[in-house]
Amino acid sequence: MNDSTLFDEVLKLTLQRDAGGTTDEELARLERLLGESREAVVYYLKIVDDALAIRESAEARASVQARSDVEADVPAEFDSCEVSVSAERRAGWPANWLFFAAACLLLATTGMLLLWSDLRGTGSPTASTKIARVVNLSGVEWSIDAKQFNLWTPIAPGDVLRFRSGVVNLFISDGVELFIEGPADVRFTSLDRVVVTEGKLAARVGPDAIGFSIETPHANVIDRGTSFGISVDKKWQTDVVVYEGIVDLDVIGQREPSRRRLSTGEALRVNNHGDFSRIASVRSEDFVTLPPASRGVRRPAPVIERVADNIRSLETAKYSRVIPAGFDEDCRAYVDREHEWNGIDEAGLPACLLGGDYVMTFNDDKTETRFELTVVLAQPANLFLLIDNRVPPPDWLVRDFEETDMEVGLDEVHRHVNRNAAIGPGKSLDQVYSLWHRVVPEASTVVLGPLGRERFSRPARVVQRGMYGIVATPMNVGSP
Repeated sequence: MNDSTLFDEVLKLTLQRDAGGTTDEELARLERLLGESREAVVYYLKIVDDALAIRESAEARASVQARSDVEADVPAEFDSCEVSVSAERRAGWPANWLFFAAACLLLATTGMLLLWSDLRGTGSPTASTKIARVVNLSGVEWSIDAKQFNLWTPIAPGDVLRFRSGVVNLFISDGVELFIEGPADVRFTSLDRVVVTEGKLAARVGPDAIGFSIETPHANVIDRGTSFGISVDKKWQTDVVVYEGIVDLDVIGQREPSRRRLSTGEALRVNNHGDFSRIASVRSEDFVTLPPASRGVRRPAPVIERVADNIRSLETAKYSRVIPAGFDEDCRAYVDREHEWNGIDEAGLPACLLGGDYVMTFNDDKTETRFELTVVLAQPANLFLLIDNRVPPPDWLVRDFEETDMEVGLDEVHRHVNRNAAIGPGKSLDQVYSLWHRVVPEASTVVLGPLGRERFSRPARVVQRGMYGIVATPMNVGSP
């Protein structure tokens, strides 16, 4: 997809979403674009910023006009206000000033679209003054005696957001989008730095806001152009996960500076003693969900509670990511690749997989001969494994699972040769995976083994095979 097509699609989907006119498929498409394309994130942040600025400008003009309308009808005894409005001007105004506001917003939006048409080449027409705004509130219950913020309320340095439950969505005009989930205690020391005593946060940061930092009781997280999540327990620990890009993680209170740089697919925990530990798996309920499609959506009861592997704790900072109810066309297959799962033809993915919990594994683990992955299931389930047809089925798989006659395709992404993923089933598929099935009749733990026992001297990235995928659905939805 070229830049022009990408921009047009992000613009369309973002405007439709904010107007409440998107379908589930369109929200999923916007989520996918923002999760996998840095260019899409840049466009999205600029579009949102410009939309908010123009909305604010239109409302301000409407407010000024409304005040003028009131002043024009002031009785004669208030002539000392020295307001002079001609009868001709008053006669030309709409009877209801809200119509005027709507007209201003419509005209402003028309101008905004013209400005956006040049955004690719000239940059964003944003205002030079940085401002933070509340752009969405979902089920927020403010703490007792805490300052309450409404939709579109500006956030100033020194403001504190303290609430018991719900999600607050903020936007800072240089390109930072923040999602904060309660219970939370968040203080803005400036619009470049946030101090979090408690709560879950997710941030999407554009290139103009690199260096944005979030300080917790245990660590300081400095953005280097990324999207990331943070979970803060004010007494015990800070968890940091990087969805895309890079962050620097500094430990607070150490005599000597202690910094770890985390990149895409890595996660670390810092406890109250300043010690690092690895987070082996990342569940959506442990962190705020970043995609805009998540707003107001109830989380289903999880099938996969968590996963863990046998890799030594700090040997690596990588994690396996659990995505509840997320298995669908074009969903991302691996944490460390941009490859996508798809149906092998126009019929799409097997129906028994759709909407299942799935695990984004690490593709590089395909060459680990001693690898074990523990899957903790929270309820009775159908457990599926997607196995690369180029790989002989390992003994543990044949023993514990049954091969079905169904298959799934893998659409590979290779940025270095300008090879992007296609949209929809049966397109641009590179590999075929067979579907293996196992019924797990009660909530329990299942241990999966390595993809194979063959040893490779070459790096995992050049080995022609793919790590298996994992999908689980509730047992009551039926077996394949």
